Amino acid sequence: MTAGGGPGGLLKRWLAKPARPQEPAPQLSLPTGDGPLVWMRIGAGYEPSPQDNASVPPTLIQLLVQMRRAGLQIAVSRAIGDPADIGTRGVSAIPDPGTGQDAAAAYLDAMKPDAVLLIGAELPRAILGAADQRDIPVIMAEARLTASQAGWSIPFFHRRSALTHLSLLLLPDHASCDVALDMGTPASRIEMTGPITQIREPLRHNEAEREALAEAFQGRQLWLAVTVNEAELDAVIEAHLTVLGYSHRAMLIMLPADPHLCGAMAEHMADAGLIVAQRSLDEDPTEEVNVYLADDVYELGLWYRLAPLCFMGTTLAGPTAAARDPFEAASLGSSIIHGPQQGAFAAEWAQLDGAQAARAIDEPAELSQAVIALLAPDQAAMLATNAWAVSTGGAGVATRIAHAIRDTITGEVA
Repeated sequence: MTAGGGPGGLLKRWLAKPARPQEPAPQLSLPTGDGPLVWMRIGAGYEPSPQDNASVPPTLIQLLVQMRRAGLQIAVSRAIGDPADIGTRGVSAIPDPGTGQDAAAAYLDAMKPDAVLLIGAELPRAILGAADQRDIPVIMAEARLTASQAGWSIPFFHRRSALTHLSLLLLPDHASCDVALDMGTPASRIEMTGPITQIREPLRHNEAEREALAEAFQGRQLWLAVTVNEAELDAVIEAHLTVLGYSHRAMLIMLPADPHLCGAMAEHMADAGLIVAQRSLDEDPTEEVNVYLADDVYELGLWYRLAPLCFMGTTLAGPTAAARDPFEAASLGSSIIHGPQQGAFAAEWAQLDGAQAARAIDEPAELSQAVIALLAPDQAAMLATNAWAVSTGGAGVATRIAHAIRDTITGEVA
């Protein structure tokens, strides 16, 4: 054995190592107002929808406003991107410390926050560990946890260990709550708030036209199929033929993805035995008509209000360029069926599916039974109620999260 090779030599060499230099205290521009300080960290992967046309989700702006109203001072960092983009008065943008343990500890020592708020599903273990050592509560919000995150794998154990450091999980949907429970989080630390959704203005309509059509359709079961592609047409036809077998007076209102295909689609449906009236040709939806074919997207607000059930086209087969935002239908009381093609609206579908506010199908053959099931008033009402709550409850959810943070800091019962 070489000199110094025994245990005593190893200890001497370890003691002889120079101490690791302490991370210099970061220079942070922090809020100077009264009230508890919250460090809000936006995790990697929490990005705005492509429809937002903004670098920061408007939903987070709603949350920041509500936190300020709750008397909280906020410093914001982003794992990816510039926090200065948030641009909300009274909010300090700071650089993110990254994943290093020393940097996380230095940040917390410099800020001395009353709480850390993690946005998104990322679990930064360095921050969690440093906060735990300093008895700083850590709250997670807007985290959509998936079943794959509860799988038995090495990352699972890391996530499970990290979850034990969280004081409170404010989750957007039932599915995320179930995953958190499966990962060993005590139920007392979990609350389903719903998602902070962007408040969207409902599509407009002509009320006189709605009243006239409602009278014309009185007593008939209505369902709507919007932006239907050529590849989806046969599935829609089969679904409506199935519906007619249960209710011979049922009416399908359909809007093609490409309005230029109205004539060809009308012929195809007629060949299948359906009687079609085209709105663009001023044909009336008389008693014998099975399908009312529309082609004007500006009338969608009218059709969503009339039909209690809507199949969102382009979701069973692409292309998805003509896809519509599902919250258009959700906010107007129409329950929704969709396929696996999410296009530009993956975040919106995740919100609706997680809140049990939409019916997902995988194959065209499943459309018929989904339509039959959801034409039952109780089933349609359940989905429509959940969808309406998700699409209109954004401001209330932001308020609930802000108050939960405040109450955690002050030790009050939420």
